[in-house]
This record gives sequence, structure tokens and C-alpha cells, in this order.
Amino acid sequence: MPSLFHKFLAHEHGAVTVDWVVLTSIAVGFGFMVLATLGSGTTDVGTQMQRNLAAVEVTQIPELGFSE
Repeated sequence: MPSLFHKFLAHEHGAVTVDWVVLTSIAVGFGFMVLATLGSGTTDVGTQMQRNLAAVEVTQIPELGFSE
């Protein structure tokens, strides 16, 4: 006697559901892999930009002398 799981897999909707679950899990795994790969690089770029911007000296812009 087939189990409920075997009936689910044998039915067309069950097979389609399993396919979509597998494809979705692959897409989510790929997304996490991309985030892990790019995450450290973007952190390094942000840190370097912060250091460079902190080292810049800001000067006061003089008034242009326009009157209203």
C-alpha cells in the first residue's frame, strides 16, 4: 500500500511542487553564496572610503557678495 508521500510524488501537482522547492532552494543558496562573496568586499570598500573621507580637510566657502 503506497504511503501518503508516494501518492504525493506520483500525483502531478506533487511532482511540480517538488521541482519548484528544489529550484527555489538552489536560487536561495546561490543568493546566500553571492552575498557571502560580495559582503566582505563591500565592507572593505566602505572602510577605505570612510578613512579617505575622514582625512579630507574641509574649508569654509567664502560668501560671493550677492545682495538681495
